[in-house]
Amino acid sequence: MRRWIAGLVAAWGLGAFAVGDPTVVVLSWDGVRHDYPDRGDFPGLARLERDGVRARLVGVYPSNTFPSHVSLATGTYPDTHGIVDNMFFDDRERYDVADADWIEAEPVWISTQRQGIDVATYFWVGSESDWRGQGTRYRVAPFDGRRREAVKVDRILTWFDLPAGERPQLVMSYWAGADTVGHERGPDHPAVVRQLESQDAQLRRLLAGLDERDAWPATTLILVSDHGMAAVGGLIHVERILDAAGVEAFAIGGAVARVYLDERGDLDKAEAALSDVDNLRVYRPDALPAEFRLAWPGRNGDLLVTTVQPFVLTERYARLAGTHGYDPRTPDMQAAFFAMGRGVDTGADVEEVRHIDLAATIAALLGVEPPAQSEGAPMGWVRLLE
Repeated sequence: MRRWIAGLVAAWGLGAFAVGDPTVVVLSWDGVRHDYPDRGDFPGLARLERDGVRARLVGVYPSNTFPSHVSLATGTYPDTHGIVDNMFFDDRERYDVADADWIEAEPVWISTQRQGIDVATYFWVGSESDWRGQGTRYRVAPFDGRRREAVKVDRILTWFDLPAGERPQLVMSYWAGADTVGHERGPDHPAVVRQLESQDAQLRRLLAGLDERDAWPATTLILVSDHGMAAVGGLIHVERILDAAGVEAFAIGGAVARVYLDERGDLDKAEAALSDVDNLRVYRPDALPAEFRLAWPGRNGDLLVTTVQPFVLTERYARLAGTHGYDPRTPDMQAAFFAMGRGVDTGADVEEVRHIDLAATIAALLGVEPPAQSEGAPMGWVRLLE
């Protein structure tokens, strides 16, 4: 009898959750526009909406993967966290996404671990290395774009099966979403639906695993995306415009481009040449519009150039069928958002949420302080009983 009781206690420690041990799982699906879930039969997403909340997620500028994920994690805008785009230079040193020390604001996985709650990260942008000498208890790195979501689900459920003293209470995992197919085929191609069906199948596996473990009294699952997707419809070739004006330079970016001049003395000439082009706006890095929240000395090139849908600014992006990076307030750039489980007010009337509020929301659900520089607040659907 004693042996049977001991075995039962051990099994309970591995398989069940105490309500006093809140756990948050955050999945990021890359490039899932807010309206994609309405385009097909996605039972996993449908369950999240039925048993939780769904909203449009408004991000930061530019609406690209790396700055968006860092804003989600820090609760700050690029002018605070410093990741101004997917690719840029800082005084001619190229940004390395695998080096977390490029991030200038504390991420939520660090602030949570610092306060004594174990964290697990799986490919979340910026989590591949220690930040300022601090890490998390569990980390899967380096990033491998070939890693299937089924493997990620298996690892997440393995973390849930750890004993209470070892189990992470915050799990943050990046998934492929629909970004690649959106770029290659465009946002309206049937392949987008097929890709989401594949992602949804793995989401259902995760939900079933949490059901089997009776995890929901203690667990909140949040599904976010970093940006939407828009069809590409024209090229404004920044480098050719500058070449025609006698300026040697190269440009990096699609909807937003940073121009790097061979000769700084050509700045006035370059600015004048680009200012005469329709559907183009050109800015000096020290005079960016305040609403961009993008200013960072040394990280915005010699000139910053922006455009509007459906145009792109460099030849590389013109070869794509779809892209992003435009004003995050435009409908095509807004992303999908779902939440379900502990602390979710299913009756909340929440149409729109913000990237910068995710970190504070995670902190509220876990009962800890948000990251040090966080500007956000817990989202309107959060309801925690005292």
